[in-house]
Amino acid sequence: MEPNPPGHASPPAVAPAVGDPRSTSEIIKDVVGEVQTLFRAEIELAKHEITAGITARVQALVFAVVGAVFGLFALGFLGVTVAVALANVLPAWAAWLIVFGVYLLIAGIALFAAMKKATSTPMAPEQTKRSIEETKTWATTQLRR
Repeated sequence: MEPNPPGHASPPAVAPAVGDPRSTSEIIKDVVGEVQTLFRAEIELAKHEITAGITARVQALVFAVVGAVFGLFALGFLGVTVAVALANVLPAWAAWLIVFGVYLLIAGIALFAAMKKATSTPMAPEQTKRSIEETKTWATTQLRR
């Protein structure tokens, strides 16, 4: 069996040794207890992975909201300033159209960054899935002994 991932402890193998004084029922009870402990650890690992995914999405939302609020204020002040300055060398309609284009570009960049952050961490507990498969293989091996 491959080494366990960090934070994942496998119980020691329970193999009846020659001359083991325990009865079969005691050995089975020990195996069941170890499997229960292992499944508790699997559940904790799944909780940790799901929490990490949710935390990344909340952070993405916070970044998007902060960016939107400050972007609105900054772009409002900057847009008026730039449009007034450009109106000195261009027709007013062209000055305002340029400011609109810059606003649109900044909004697109902010939305792209929010989407990238929101999709950067998978929501499915992939490590837990692999670990459960390893546990299933281990348990099957232990029961065949």
